[in-house]
Amino acid sequence: MTQATPDRADLPSETPQSSDCDREKPSGALPGSGAAVGGDGASTDPGSEREVWSGRTHWQHFAGRLATWALGNTALFALLAWFASGVDWLSFGGTLWITVGLLVVSGAVLVWPVIATILGCRYRLTSQRLFIVRGILSQTHDQTELIRVDDVQIHKTLLDRVFGLGSIAVTSTDATDHDLLVKGIRNPEKLAEAIRNHTRALRAKSLYVENL
Repeated sequence: MTQATPDRADLPSETPQSSDCDREKPSGALPGSGAAVGGDGASTDPGSEREVWSGRTHWQHFAGRLATWALGNTALFALLAWFASGVDWLSFGGTLWITVGLLVVSGAVLVWPVIATILGCRYRLTSQRLFIVRGILSQTHDQTELIRVDDVQIHKTLLDRVFGLGSIAVTSTDATDHDLLVKGIRNPEKLAEAIRNHTRALRAKSLYVENL
């Protein structure tokens, strides 16, 4: 006897097994990228972070202090030299040594902080963070996530305006570095705008992830 072959439509359909590619992606990653984003919206993918700007405090930011120190010591030396000419016990050599001593003391008070700031402070901005390194021998590294930045202000003294310099005050919600100061840099407007733009970009990315 010939057995009837069942039609293909009568065969029971097999349920396809779901593969790993069909599973739902975690909400912390953007579609098409492996960059996970934390709860505050900051990307944790180091490959997506790039350097935007780096610099130091310019010496011309302290031009007023340095000029005051130099003119003050010159005037003091001239005054001591004039006074020594009318006093027998004070010779020119003694006046010179007194002036040198005053130069060292006043330099330690006025000039050394300037040198320490110029050589010991370095600033670096990336697409995600603002870094400030302080110190010459021993160093302190501070970093602030740009997504935590609340306000950016530019401050300029009279001499800053003459030399095209300025300082940037950054206010953030960071627990340890609530207020940051990038002191005496050239073209402060460009750096301030870069901080604002990257802060907006990170917040927009955070909102996009939350809406997924």
